[in-house]
Amino acid sequence: MAIKRCVAAFAASADGTPRMYTVGLLVDASDPIIKGREHLFEDVETHVADKAARQAPKVEQATAEPGEKRSVAPRQQAKKAAPSKPEPKAAAKSDDGGAK
Repeated sequence: MAIKRCVAAFAASADGTPRMYTVGLLVDASDPIIKGREHLFEDVETHVADKAARQAPKVEQATAEPGEKRSVAPRQQAKKAAPSKPEPKAAAKSDDGGAK
């Protein structure tokens, strides 16, 4: 028994009874409502595999395997701060102790 998952919401009448299909609703593949609306359903296995692939954490390998060449990617430069005003210079002192 295959199960399909609804990927878009729609309303349809089956055997004279109006039915609402919402996103994520699980339906038996033998349900007659699917006929002619195959584009609105996907296999549950496909959905689960796609979701697992999206949620899998991307882990960077910290060390190289034996014989593997590692490249160093250039770091992104941080935004440069606006240049600050230079500090005023202190009055220069003479070598004779300030006496003239």
